[in-house]
Amino acid sequence: MMDTSVATTKKLTWRRFLLEILPIFVSDFIICGFVGWLYETVITSIYFGEFADRGVLPIPILPIYGLFSLILPFFYRKHKNPIFVLLTSSIAATVFELAGAYLTEAIWHERLWDYSHWKFNYFDGRISLFSSLIFGALCVCFVKGFHPFSLFLQRKLGKGFVIGLAVLSAILVILCFVLEKKGN
Repeated sequence: MMDTSVATTKKLTWRRFLLEILPIFVSDFIICGFVGWLYETVITSIYFGEFADRGVLPIPILPIYGLFSLILPFFYRKHKNPIFVLLTSSIAATVFELAGAYLTEAIWHERLWDYSHWKFNYFDGRISLFSSLIFGALCVCFVKGFHPFSLFLQRKLGKGFVIGLAVLSAILVILCFVLEKKGN
């Protein structure tokens, strides 16, 4: 049975990257992007008392969550202690969120999120202790549950199915980015 883990010590070739690793990246990106969209949409909808779509694309995916799913397997391949993952990923998410807030405000002159109504918010509501801990908990769920389960499912579904699904998903996300860019 082939090991499709990103952290494996097998020699990395273009063939192995395209047929084994890239499909894992794409599926993790799509699923984590969806989970991020779901989390933010539910939290925001509850807060405002009505449906609030937090998406930035025409499909329910938040790319920032997908990007984190690409980084986490490398960073936590040897350190899978849940407390370590929670603390370090909470800190990393806070740094990325603060930098992202200032960057999006500088580029688009718009605040995409605001935690000023949450307790323990800092930097004028750009970050919050609770949101950082939630991100950390989501990272623990990814490292300890989702990613290993994803690898297991991908081995069971077969290489052809996983590659086909990854290609279709990648095309869909790229089209959404292109269409969204043209729409602005």
